[in-house]
Amino acid sequence: MTDQESVQYFRTRAEANTDPDYQPRYLHVMRDLLGLNLEPGLILRPVFGRNMTLSFVSMEPNSVAPVHQHPQEQIGTVIDGSYEFELAGEKKVVRKGDVYVVPPNVPHGAVTHDEGCLVLDVFSPPREAFAELMGQAVPELESAGERVEGNVWVLPSLRPRDGDR
Repeated sequence: MTDQESVQYFRTRAEANTDPDYQPRYLHVMRDLLGLNLEPGLILRPVFGRNMTLSFVSMEPNSVAPVHQHPQEQIGTVIDGSYEFELAGEKKVVRKGDVYVVPPNVPHGAVTHDEGCLVLDVFSPPREAFAELMGQAVPELESAGERVEGNVWVLPSLRPRDGDR
């Protein structure tokens, strides 16, 4: 293979278009991203792109992400801590540096034990359910006069009822 034929990793295609409505940005996870408290001890902070969603998932010790499935492909990695990840019925403890690949519609979930964890999940195409939850959270926080960025929104079903306190 000659230099002319080799793959040019950093090339820019001449036909590449830029979308003026899709602007580059920098974000800080804890300061700039709204957290969604989906389950007790489980907060995710999604970042939406056009073709994918990133989600920073924080799980406290002894918390659960119930087994579920979705049509998006998901690839995740543990940034800190560990959890027991269930993938297609097989359970394995994953730790910092481990990666898992979840094909579309494959059941998966996680449980933390004595330590919590921080995980980065990537979804393609984007997780529309996360966008729908953000669509609920932002107006509610704004109408309550609360700051949206960096805040945590608790799903209404997780809020304590008067008799639960």
